[in-house]
Amino acid sequence: MNRGLLLLAFSWVVALVATLGSLYYSEVRLFLPCELCWYQRIFMYPQAVLLGLALWRQDLAVWPYSLALSLVGAGFSTLHLLEQRFPDLFTLACKPPVPCNVEYIPQFPIPLQALIAFILIALSMGLLAREARQRG
Repeated sequence: MNRGLLLLAFSWVVALVATLGSLYYSEVRLFLPCELCWYQRIFMYPQAVLLGLALWRQDLAVWPYSLALSLVGAGFSTLHLLEQRFPDLFTLACKPPVPCNVEYIPQFPIPLQALIAFILIALSMGLLAREARQRG
């Protein structure tokens, strides 16, 4: 397997784990997602499908789409982390019934988990872009 496909496979696994983890938190652990959690999901869930299809088709040209989704998703994750740390600073989306400053897992906050996933995918897509350019 070449480097580009390995990067694609890695990104797909990260997106799949993030998607399944998110569903586990809400459907098994019964953590109610706040509005910012939903926005993060909007930018992560399609990547599990998009990257999976690209891997199956061995399509390295998927990188701009995934990179865009990851960067916007990382922005929402960062905003969510700031909301949790400084609840009075932002009041954009944090309203009842599930305020965004609730931390279900204080030791490893869910928005931090999402941010790490978005960064890993974005870095992989950056490397994939370079790989695709080298192939011509």
